[in-house]
Amino acid sequence: MKVYIIANPAAGGGKGATLAERLRCELESRSVSVHLDFTKRAGDGTPLAQQSDANCFVSVGGDGTANEILNGMDLGRACLTILRAGTANVVSRELKLRADPAFLAGLIAARTSRRIDVGIVNGRRFLLGIGAGLDAAVVRRVAQQTNGRRGLRRWIAPSIAGVLNFNHAPIRATVDGNVVSQETTYAIIGNCRYSAGVFPTTPHAILSDGKLDLCAMHRLSTFKLAAIAVAVWGRGFTKRRDIVYRQGAEIVLESASDLPVALQVDGDAAGFLPARCSVLPQALEVIAPA
Repeated sequence: MKVYIIANPAAGGGKGATLAERLRCELESRSVSVHLDFTKRAGDGTPLAQQSDANCFVSVGGDGTANEILNGMDLGRACLTILRAGTANVVSRELKLRADPAFLAGLIAARTSRRIDVGIVNGRRFLLGIGAGLDAAVVRRVAQQTNGRRGLRRWIAPSIAGVLNFNHAPIRATVDGNVVSQETTYAIIGNCRYSAGVFPTTPHAILSDGKLDLCAMHRLSTFKLAAIAVAVWGRGFTKRRDIVYRQGAEIVLESASDLPVALQVDGDAAGFLPARCSVLPQALEVIAPA
């Protein structure tokens, strides 16, 4: 196996570089061929993966770094795994991967793997999911920051500003050709169960079921958002009257007014709606516990 580690050195408050070096040492001690590169700016992971002939890619960073590599690798030839070092790390947690180089090196050396679905939105691959409305507006604010804050601290002010300045633009949601909402103002499409880092807004999502899950929220207000943030942990969340929850192979989100609606993909700003989503069932081999 030829392993290529692509690491964001700034991830985890600067721990990304140290974790990546430790992983390289662990793999070399197991006689695994390994090469390590560090990203210098957002987006670097995609061309690095495109130019490599490795058959196993390791993302060291957060969900954004994994997404970049996913969009550069050949799904038919190579597998992917993650050494989590970012802020949210939703995909790695879903895969039960630890922030432990020795643990991951053992899985890679043994090629312990399984296959999972890959989502596609407007031609771009994703693993975690997408959001339209509130969380995407917050992500845009975070991306525009120049104060140098890292980790969770960089999300505090943009999250408050995002809630207070949310424009509540209506969104039309269509699942497998059927319009299921004309007035949601915050919609999440999940391949994983969690969004916004810690909230299980698509709790029935399974990484290998060939479906995407839609959670569309209605009649939002600051008070309602607070209530939903609590209710999302309960069993009856998806049956609330202000929630539309559906599963499908093709989901489309479009602005239902003249107002622009922000879009995020795997936690990174991705422009504005429309978003046309589909799924590639079990298209990706991942190194992860069975």
